Amino acid sequence: MSQQALDLPNIDWPKLWDTILASSIYALTGVNNWSIRHPYVAAGALICISANPDILLTPLRLTGRTACYICLLPLRLILWPFKLLGRFILYIFGFRKQGVAKDSLASQYQSHLYGGYVPRDSTFARFQSYGTADYYDDIEEALISANVDDYENRGLDAGSAVAVAVSWLSAIGAVFVLGRKWGWWN
Repeated sequence: MSQQALDLPNIDWPKLWDTILASSIYALTGVNNWSIRHPYVAAGALICISANPDILLTPLRLTGRTACYICLLPLRLILWPFKLLGRFILYIFGFRKQGVAKDSLASQYQSHLYGGYVPRDSTFARFQSYGTADYYDDIEEALISANVDDYENRGLDAGSAVAVAVSWLSAIGAVFVLGRKWGWWN
């Protein structure tokens, strides 16, 4: 379906992005100011979220992928440079989207060590997989693992990686809030 078929208005995406960013910064500044005025309440809330991340994640799971995508955006933005650096290093060594590049360090290593057969769970196989995968495949995998609908289908603890990340980040936030109150960061 095209935009004309849906009869949607033209959206000024840069202006919308600026509005979302400005609103997010305003909200985060408000939360930060509140945590400065009430550090023990903020630290207590963060410790409760750290102990049981489902307090925060259950409403997000019920709202679906869009909310998870928006809420995971800061974490993805933090991890993005590291993923980009890893992909760049693999590209330099010869792990490309099409496979191992001809006459690269990776192809020489493969021919000397493995020949035509690469063991399934070897580090070389993981590098090949990581070099050929799209960045968006990783995002989709994270969103699927956070989705409740896949809990029954996959037989895994739904969103366990996301829950661990939320738990650690909220615990670090509690340490930061209390450290700021107790003068550790001065």
